[in-house]
Order: sequence, then C-alpha cells, then structure tokens
Amino acid sequence: MRIDPAIAALRRDRLPQRRAQAAMVAACDGWRAAPEAVRVLAELERFGAGASLAACPALGAVFTDGGSAPRLVAVLVRCFCGVMTREPFGHPPLRHGFERGASTLLLARAGRAQLVLHAREPGSWSFDGVGLSDAERHEAVLSGAAEGRIVHRGVLSGPFGERPIALQEGTRLTLDLTREALQVLQVERRLVSLRLHRHAAVPGPTCEYALADGALRHQSAGDIRTSRHEAMLALLGRMGRAEAAATMTTIAREPGDPSLRWQALRECLALEAAAGFAALCEIAGAADDPLAEPAESLRLQLLGAHPQLAALDAAPCRA
Repeated sequence: MRIDPAIAALRRDRLPQRRAQAAMVAACDGWRAAPEAVRVLAELERFGAGASLAACPALGAVFTDGGSAPRLVAVLVRCFCGVMTREPFGHPPLRHGFERGASTLLLARAGRAQLVLHAREPGSWSFDGVGLSDAERHEAVLSGAAEGRIVHRGVLSGPFGERPIALQEGTRLTLDLTREALQVLQVERRLVSLRLHRHAAVPGPTCEYALADGALRHQSAGDIRTSRHEAMLALLGRMGRAEAAATMTTIAREPGDPSLRWQALRECLALEAAAGFAALCEIAGAADDPLAEPAESLRLQLLGAHPQLAALDAAPCRA
C-alpha cells in the first residue's frame, strides 16, 4: 500500500493534525457567529422545541424567500474553503455521509429539528416503494437541475397518487412526510438543497409501502430511543439470556410504543416459550390494545405450527 508522504508526516507528528482540526472548529464557530447564521440558529432552537415556522421569521425566510438560503450557505462555504485551502487534511466538525450518490452535511441540530445540506449527484433512479414518517420537511433548492415527483397518499383511486416536479435553483418545498414524499428521478446537474426536518413530539412508526398496491413492506420505530431499545432486546435474544424474559414480558404487557412492545414479545417467545405465549394470549384478548389483532394472528399461527402450545393457551374460545 502506498502512503502519501504528506499523510505519513501526520503519523509521525500529530501537531499539524491538531492544528488543522483547531482551524476547522474555528471556521465552524465563525459561521455560527456570522450575522446570516446567528439568528437562524437561535430560531432553530425554538423550532426544535415545537414553535411553528411562522413564529421563526429568520428561519422561515430561509425556506420561503429567494435570498436567505443562498446567503446562509455562502457564508458557510467561505468560512470552510479558506481553511481547507491551508489545511487540506482538516475535517469539518459536522456529521456527514455519502451513500448511493447522495451526500449530507448536518449543519445544526436542536431538539426535534435538524438543518441539513443535501446534495445528489447526476444520474437516474427508479422507485417501486415510498417511505413515510411522522415528520415535516422544508426544502430550499440552491443549485442544480433535476426531475422528480411528489408521491402522496391516494384519496379517490389507488393507494398513492403522484405529481411531477422540476427541481432547480429557487424551488421551495414544504412536505408533510406522514402522507407525502419527494422522489428524485433524474438529476442533470448536481442538485444541492438546504433541508429543515422536524419529527413529531411522539413520532409514530416509519413505514415503507409498495407503490403498486399500497402493501406495507417494512416498519420501524420513529423514535431513535425506541430503536436503540429494540436493538438491546434483539441482542439479549441472540445471546440467549433467558433471565431477561421476565423484563421482556413486562415491556410487552405495559402501555408504550407498539413497536418496542412487539419486539419484546417476539424475543420473549424465542427465549421462554411459555412466558412469551402467555403474554401473547393476554395481549390478543385485550380488545383495546393496538397489538390485539396482530397478536391474535400470531397466536393462531403458532398454534397451527406447534399444537402443543394449546396447553398454554389461556385465551377464551373464539369459536
């Protein structure tokens, strides 16, 4: 493997690397303190706490008028590009990622809100499904050219409808992500947008549906904390920690996020069939429980595959 001499020098002496990162942090602080950014970021705190966008005039202007968003990002570019010219191995102290031709740079986060710089490379994409989440999004296109569509829940015919949209400098969008989504189909010139995203105070699940018939393909927790707890439950299950079954049944029975309760129930069934099946029957018999219907379906499925479970079935006869 060839290691560039400049990178090898950083391995021998950490001081230039620290100097580069200090310069990048200073550039970020400079942007946040700039007149174009300071009020916007202050209002992001209010928006993230639940205030309406109309109550945040500086932040709202970024996603309604034609000049605020370009000015905000232009200051960001000036602050960082000068430093990167002098310190090419520095990394902006902002969360960033790149996947399938799309790059993101998280500029700021406050409460339930995020301000993200998003770019998509030229190319074509096709979709046979759509994802909906319990959130809202505002978008200001800064540069580029692309063709896309807004997919929305159907009302009169079919599960989903759509309308085409041309994306170019100056385009402004507001999306209710619980019922509509933007899908970029063709990018002619790199599409760069500023996005403001806010999830609900108590977000429902994120769902992916098939466009053809509206069938639910995938569902995940809308709250990152719930996702973490689900991962913990899955890990305990993979480790075979039978002593966790009692805690799992408690989570499954108590009111709470249906996604987390269902995960706890599934893991308990795998660890301790008797305890898990007893909890399943109890939930299936509770008419006011949102998990009653899927629990009853799973109960019948398990009884068909494992008749011996009938001895543990405490549910009333449904004949």
